[in-house]
Amino acid sequence: MNIAFVGDVHGCVLHVLGAAVLLQERRGIRLDAVIQVGDLGAYSSAERLDESSRRFGRDHPAQGDFLRLLDPSPSFAEGVRLALERIPSVLFVSGNHEDHDWLASLHEAAAGAAVVPVDPLAAYHHVACGNVVTVAGARVAFLGLIESAGEVDLDDGACTRLMDARSGSVDVLVTHDGPHGMSRDRRGSVQGSPKLSRLIEHLQPRLHVGGHYHHANGPRRYGRTTSYALDQLVRPKATRWDPEPINPEQRVTAGSIGLFDTETGDFAYIRDEWLAEVKGDALDLADLVAAGTR
Repeated sequence: MNIAFVGDVHGCVLHVLGAAVLLQERRGIRLDAVIQVGDLGAYSSAERLDESSRRFGRDHPAQGDFLRLLDPSPSFAEGVRLALERIPSVLFVSGNHEDHDWLASLHEAAAGAAVVPVDPLAAYHHVACGNVVTVAGARVAFLGLIESAGEVDLDDGACTRLMDARSGSVDVLVTHDGPHGMSRDRRGSVQGSPKLSRLIEHLQPRLHVGGHYHHANGPRRYGRTTSYALDQLVRPKATRWDPEPINPEQRVTAGSIGLFDTETGDFAYIRDEWLAEVKGDALDLADLVAAGTR
């Protein structure tokens, strides 16, 4: 079975669906699941956006697509429905840029269910931290947030539940943060979470996939576990570190999606040229799906 993993989205939810449809069609495969590794940009309203999301969203209109998904226009909804006729709905875990109180309220309203839909079209489903869910025949553990003081810190209860699980009982570990020492930032500081490193060393899943750091990183080996980090799905048009525009057409980034074959254990970054077809500040998903499946 095939699972597609998607890096940080920051609201560009139509780009996710479009890329998944084209991945399936252009590779001639069937996706049995799509999993997003956090920072989907799941906010209940514009007023709930954090300052970082608000700032980046000013110059990147597609980052508002998650909010449009909550109250979709007929044309927006039609594109999403067409995509969901071809691919599974997307499972995601919390990143550090989400409306955490709102997401928690959805689980509470569903009697504590581990997985809940977050939009009226059921295109995206949130998995609460610390849960193990069978996905495409694989036992997948989900741990969102990051190791950082404050409300985005790793949930102690979720970490404890997963640390209490038997080593080898989980096939895949999906996190937002990455293991300690995976890379360094622009200032040379070590990136990654020591707590997550200890969890990987204990659980020893076949595969670990994370995001957060906005660059493809891996494979890295931790015992029997192979670990990968995914790039940001749609990079900014420009940043303060880059004097020239880096993604003016808002194309999907090579290395922001990975494909995992649960039977062979093979994982590969998707770097195909057709990724560039999924682009724009106002992606016409219905048109993309129709063109990609002719």
